[in-house]
Amino acid sequence: MGLCIPSKKQVKPKNSLTISKIVTTSLCQVPIRSIYKFGQIIGSGHFGIVRIATFIGTNSKVAIKSIPKSSISYNSDRLRTEIEILVQVDHPNIIRLIETYEDEKFIYIVMEYCSGGELFAKIIEAGHFDENQSKFLLKKILMAVNHLHLNNIVHRDIKPENFLFESDDKDAELKLVDFGLSNKFGKKFKNLHSKVGTPYYIAPEVLSGSYSNKCDLWSVGIIMYTMMSGDLPFFSDTQSEIFRQILIGKYQMKDEIWNNISPEARNLIQRLMCVDPAKRLSASEALAHPWFISQSPIKFSIDAGMLKALQDYRKISLFQKEALMILIKHLSIHELKELNESFLSLDQYKNGVISIQLLSESLKNSSWHLAQKEIDELIQSIDVDRNGTLNYSEFLAATLSSKLSLQEEIIWLTFMHFDVERKGFITATDIEEALSRQGHKLGNKGIEQMLYEIGKRRTDKITYEEFLNIFLNIKPTKTL
Repeated sequence: MGLCIPSKKQVKPKNSLTISKIVTTSLCQVPIRSIYKFGQIIGSGHFGIVRIATFIGTNSKVAIKSIPKSSISYNSDRLRTEIEILVQVDHPNIIRLIETYEDEKFIYIVMEYCSGGELFAKIIEAGHFDENQSKFLLKKILMAVNHLHLNNIVHRDIKPENFLFESDDKDAELKLVDFGLSNKFGKKFKNLHSKVGTPYYIAPEVLSGSYSNKCDLWSVGIIMYTMMSGDLPFFSDTQSEIFRQILIGKYQMKDEIWNNISPEARNLIQRLMCVDPAKRLSASEALAHPWFISQSPIKFSIDAGMLKALQDYRKISLFQKEALMILIKHLSIHELKELNESFLSLDQYKNGVISIQLLSESLKNSSWHLAQKEIDELIQSIDVDRNGTLNYSEFLAATLSSKLSLQEEIIWLTFMHFDVERKGFITATDIEEALSRQGHKLGNKGIEQMLYEIGKRRTDKITYEEFLNIFLNIKPTKTL
């Protein structure tokens, strides 16, 4: 089945970038094909195709979405919103944006590459999942959705095809992708009206033309039903009949397979697939459902390596911190497995951020007997924007050296993301453009402060040897 036809009238986000702004925040001077070697098409998203690509000079693989400019003349608001959202989101179960490029004909969105295939294909292959496996995956799906909703983002196309496994490993992370139909909401935009989505998973209120972020939870309910039974709750050869069934909201749980599914699981499906969105569970409420409570919580402890990493992070320069934020985007979840588990154990409300207060309490209650002053200094160095929370990338950057040796190959890859013209050195302009491609702007004063901290001026060049020495000051304490 194809997508519902979206309305051409789009709600413009308050602070959205204009198309000309997208040009200025993308790298226009250097062709993307001189940076990445394009490979085969691996999928298609809204408005563009997705290819696997390799960062030239390394074996680092990425996925690149190519969007023809000719296709965005009336959908420019939606494209702007998609890029803004990818810059904003930061969660282990959501695809990572690496950077954006642009040339005369295309806009390119460079993202992490997930080689494990779609959740949809895994369901087809298995027939259906047992309850424990369904619970394991659904929790990840709900955490991704919860992160979006707490950041005032609605996905609007939640379906198994839009969840990819990071690799073929048995415990590979699950990632939500394709934000082409996503939108922002808030006090001014409590209800959306465009009829968008995929027929089998679309919520009844979307068909009625007035809905909120609760539409995503209906779609999660459909996924849960499908994972556990191997069937779709609403199915027909015609789209009109599918929509009629959805609007009524009646489905069956009478097959033999449902006899082996717990009452708690069936109850959660019913509370997600509730026709009245006011009575439907939110993502955070669903995560607190008794079906999940039986899962043993991941216990978190601060080991010597992590403590040393936090202490070292307090002392490093702004340039080192920004470079680390680029570096972690090229590391796989497998390489970051221990840190990923630590983050999730500290994510008390399953919303993709760590409470600074909780981290402070964990440090205070650890066996390291830290003075309150040192704890406050550690927290202050991590919580740069003073918002009382620590996001996923900030946590990885601050604790990276506790679990992963910063090998020269990884540092070289990071350097080349600054030195896109392969000059053998980088300048203030290179640094500014590299950060801009990721949606991060420091401004002239920020760049000057960054260079000052490492003993450089705006007119100076930074060679690879100097760059390497800067990173060698972040001393690893443990190798995977």
